[in-house]
Amino acid sequence: MGKEKADKFIIDLAAMKPILVESMLPAGERVTTGEMPIAITFVKFAYSYAQQGAPLDYVRLERMLGDTHFAALSSKAPHPNTGKAFIDYYLDDEAMKILAQNGEFANRKGIYPPLPGADKIQYVQMENLDAKAFEEKKKEYGKIFSR
Repeated sequence: MGKEKADKFIIDLAAMKPILVESMLPAGERVTTGEMPIAITFVKFAYSYAQQGAPLDYVRLERMLGDTHFAALSSKAPHPNTGKAFIDYYLDDEAMKILAQNGEFANRKGIYPPLPGADKIQYVQMENLDAKAFEEKKKEYGKIFSR
């Protein structure tokens, strides 16, 4: 999107006076209860709530924001081979298929969630900020959203 477009998007979004919540999950929940008519959330939440019967859908875009998950093994793990086996399984096609069936986008080509056109969606990595950068962004956006 680029910084200029992103800044304009944030300013335009703030002008709509949205309700700010703790994370992507509560945003999706509030739409399912009717508290809010629309939310910015991960598509996996829209999918899983719809699977539970919520009258919920999402806007289909060519690119969607996503987040990564990490698996790490301590250098002092009491059972390192067990940890290695878990990581091998977690990164295997079988585990990726399980994640995909629950609306997650997997890191394997050819494994997609059961969403129309999922194979055409480009994943855009959400930027992970360190604590200092997060606080700076929070202050910056706080000023914009409190106008």
